[in-house]
Amino acid sequence: MKLNFPVDQLWNQVRKMGASERAYSLDVSPPDPLPDIVNRFNEGGEEIELKDVENVGGLLSSHGAQIVLYIPDQGQSIDEVLEDGHRGKKVHVADCVTLEQMRQRNRFQRYQAIVNTSGDFDVFGFSRTKSKPEEGVARLRVCINCLKHLNYKGYVSSPSQQREILKQFDLKNFFAHYSSLFRYLPKSFIEKKGHYADNWKEISLRYRERKNFVCESCGLDLTQHKALLHTHHIDGNKRNNNEINLQALCADCHRKQPLHDHMYIKQKDMALIQKLRKQQNILGDATSWDDLFALIDSSFEGLLRLYQKQGSMKPEIGYEIIGSGGKVLAQCGIAWPSAKYAVVRSPEEKKILEAVTWKAVTLEDALRGFRDRK
Repeated sequence: MKLNFPVDQLWNQVRKMGASERAYSLDVSPPDPLPDIVNRFNEGGEEIELKDVENVGGLLSSHGAQIVLYIPDQGQSIDEVLEDGHRGKKVHVADCVTLEQMRQRNRFQRYQAIVNTSGDFDVFGFSRTKSKPEEGVARLRVCINCLKHLNYKGYVSSPSQQREILKQFDLKNFFAHYSSLFRYLPKSFIEKKGHYADNWKEISLRYRERKNFVCESCGLDLTQHKALLHTHHIDGNKRNNNEINLQALCADCHRKQPLHDHMYIKQKDMALIQKLRKQQNILGDATSWDDLFALIDSSFEGLLRLYQKQGSMKPEIGYEIIGSGGKVLAQCGIAWPSAKYAVVRSPEEKKILEAVTWKAVTLEDALRGFRDRK
C-alpha cells in the first residue's frame, strides 16, 4: 500500500526551528528478527548441543547460523597449546573426513559446537609441568581437511597457494565468505559506525547519486535498489572522504575488495544482485571464466574452481529456473542450461528442479563428489 506523506510541510517546520535539511533515504530493509539462540551468540562462543548441528553446503550450521566444532580437552598437551595454539587440536568449519572418522569411532561427543568468529577458544587439560589441571584461552588452527573439503579460496585447485591460504585464514572472514548460505550472522558482524564522519550518510548518498547508482566495478545499475550500492573507501580510512578515495560498489563487489572479506551479505540480496546482473547482461553466455570467479556468490567459488580444473564446460551462475506462468522456481548457484543440470543450495531446491525434469545436486554433494574421487 502506498502512503502519501507531506514531506514538504515537514521540512518547513524543520526550517522554522532553525535546523537544516539532511539527506535521507527510504530505501532500507528492516533486519530479520533473530531467534533466541542466535541472540545469545557472541564472539567468545555460545555452546550448542551436538544434536542441533546440521550441514549446509558442506558447512556446519545450527538454527540458521554458521558454527564451528572444536575439542576443549587438550589432555596433557595443554602447556604446549596455551603457549602456541597451532599445536592444539584443530577447529572444524566443514563436515570433513576427519569428523566422519570421529563419528565412526564414536568420538564425536568430544567436540563442542559454538559460534565463534574471534579464533580464541577456551581449552583445558592436565599440566605436566604443574602436575594439576590447567585451563586458558588458545588461538587454535583450522582443520586442513575442512579447507580441502570446501576448496576454500582454491585450497585444492591452487596447490601453490595452500601455505598462504592457511596462514591468512581468519574465522570472521570465513563466516562472511559463506554468509549467503545462512539466515543469521553473529553479533560481531554488526558494523561499528564510530569510525565514519558524522555526516557520512549524506556524503555517501551524494557520491552514489553522482555515479547514477551504478557499481563502478561490475557496472550494475542499482537505481531501483539503492541500499545495495555502497560507498567504498579505497585506502581503508573511513574518514578520508576525498572523492578520489571513494568508489560506488554493489554489496557483492564491496565485500570482495582487499581487506573487506569480513563483510556479510544476505542470501536474498545476493540473489537479487545476480538476477539484476542477468537482466542487465553483465552475466550471460559470453562471461569469461575470470569474470565468473569475480561475480559468483563466494559460497560457490571453491566448487566453480574445481569444475574449471577438471575441464568442465563454462557454466552460467545465478541461473533462474522459470516455471509455468513465468514464476521463478529457483536460482541456481551454478548451471549448465543446455544439459539441464544445476548445483543448488539445499535439498528443497533440488526437489524443485527435479520436478521440472532438471538434474540437480546440492552444493554439499557436489563438493563431496570431488573429494571422494581421490
